[in-house]
Amino acid sequence: MNRNSRLYPLVCLITGTIIIAAGIYTLSAGDVVLHVASLIGGGVVTVQGTGLILSAVLKRKTLSKAASGNVLFGGFFNVLSGIFIMMLPKIGYAPIYFVFTAYIFVNALIKIIDYVIDRRDNVPGRLKELLLFVFFIVFGILMVFVPGMGERSFLVVAGIYCILYGAFLLSDFVFQCLPEKIRRKFTGKMTLPMPALLSTLLPFLNLKSRRRKNILDPENAKKELLTFYPAGKETDEAPDMEVMIHVSEKGLGTLGHCDLCFEGEVLSYGSYDLDSVSMFGGVGDGIFIAAKKEPYVRFYVTATPREIYSYGFRLNDKQKQAVKEEIAKIKEMVYPWEPPLSNMIKENPAAKGESVFDWGSKMWNCTGSNFYKFKSGKMKTYFAVTSNCVMMVDGIVRKACADTTAPRTVLTPGVYYDYLEHLLAMVGSPVFCRNIYNAESTSDWHYTPRIPYSSPELEKMTETEANHRAKKQKADKKEKNAKITGKKCS
Repeated sequence: MNRNSRLYPLVCLITGTIIIAAGIYTLSAGDVVLHVASLIGGGVVTVQGTGLILSAVLKRKTLSKAASGNVLFGGFFNVLSGIFIMMLPKIGYAPIYFVFTAYIFVNALIKIIDYVIDRRDNVPGRLKELLLFVFFIVFGILMVFVPGMGERSFLVVAGIYCILYGAFLLSDFVFQCLPEKIRRKFTGKMTLPMPALLSTLLPFLNLKSRRRKNILDPENAKKELLTFYPAGKETDEAPDMEVMIHVSEKGLGTLGHCDLCFEGEVLSYGSYDLDSVSMFGGVGDGIFIAAKKEPYVRFYVTATPREIYSYGFRLNDKQKQAVKEEIAKIKEMVYPWEPPLSNMIKENPAAKGESVFDWGSKMWNCTGSNFYKFKSGKMKTYFAVTSNCVMMVDGIVRKACADTTAPRTVLTPGVYYDYLEHLLAMVGSPVFCRNIYNAESTSDWHYTPRIPYSSPELEKMTETEANHRAKKQKADKKEKNAKITGKKCS
């Protein structure tokens, strides 16, 4: 969404006031608020879906069957979803209370996993995670077994959250109206994000919206690939730092990924060692990656494929130095790690790029990146919902921009995307532009694999396919070794 920085203070004032009023009313008459919200929300979704259907019908002669089907599917899905939401007052709000209760138990599960990981890695301050686990599990049990507790709890939490969210928007309004000299004196200013349940899929929804626009209105969709500056933030200067949010249409890529670029070097964090991965890829050894920007971005937007929403920061000399020092601290905590393909090439220089299929090897091969593992600390073990890519990026951003501090919540790429969009529109924030990187906008960027592949198809293999083949490759090797051992024994 493209917002106007000059108007954004007024948007914060009006929106904050309305949300606070809705929160207060929710605490006193929650059923009425839910009823109105269902009708309005469902109506908006239904109208949006109807618009998509009409667009597909009116432009059927210019659209391919696949494109028309894609738009029609999205339209009918929105219409049916909108009708369902509008019917909630009649059929009851049990689905909402169920989702809220499930969310509480999921938080309990996250906290106990976090505690176990932190205890194993001897991370200080882990008792907090255990106490939060107890709180969430007790709260969840009460919601299940105490009659009416689920409904009352949801309305109370929703009401309080709305009041707090609105209050933060009003504080943002005041902050933006202050003279620049006074704004600079503020440090540690907090921002309350949208609930993770709502914001986690925001990048994915934006990607789907852009895909439909590319079909129905390709000229305007192409204009979105130009660097966007909110009104009042236009400049010819290049960003001093970029925070990039990745998103794709399939698999875990729908939940996104986050990394940071500073002085032409991309810094990323994830779990790329298949031998250490557990819990369906959600837990594994934390791996820090350093790579050159152009080959890294080009590889990702073509090999996945995906879009990357990059937010440009303007930093002063003091902030740049803070970023350098924080990156240096991270690099002191790590030691080099070689992915399987790198080790195989040392043993067999004639090996091809597909000799080992895992994604970490492919990334190392195509982007020229360097991989590192952590000696100790919170990032020693990667956990998808807490010690993740966003946590590393946010740690660096906090050091540089203490006056616009991100929320201390479950940090997903979607939550951070919402936070960055807010900073982009906000007067006086360090974020001043947004770029969209995809296969089209980076067509003159290139990457060259260190080790060539036997065919273009193998080079274009997606992350899911690569890791699936790697697991099969490993299982076949294990079975082969078992047979050889059995023959020797006999």
